[in-house]
Amino acid sequence: MTTCKRHAYDAEFKLKAISHAVEHGNRAAAREFNVNESMVRKWRKQQDDLRQVKKTQRSFRGNKARWPQLEDKLEHNEQLQGSGSAVGLNPKAKASSTNTSLESSPDSRADCAPVSP
Repeated sequence: MTTCKRHAYDAEFKLKAISHAVEHGNRAAAREFNVNESMVRKWRKQQDDLRQVKKTQRSFRGNKARWPQLEDKLEHNEQLQGSGSAVGLNPKAKASSTNTSLESSPDSRADCAPVSP
């Protein structure tokens, strides 16, 4: 099986494909813009949201964060660590995860060694 390089398209490109699909159909738009027809269908569903974002922004490129509150806390802690904080990230991450109402995941690695600065 060959692997293909994944592409990220900006909002302007997607809106052009949508307008072409409205006039000529999803298949014709997919052929014209060299994308999969399912992508055109997905973009048509996102049309209202795409019109509201910055046109040069690569929009709606994948899954959202599973735990956004925890990731915000981790980002804040990383900024503190970068600014000279002597405390490692792992203890803070562990405390943040116990303070939030998140379900534990088999992927979570709370037993990992702390990151040395």
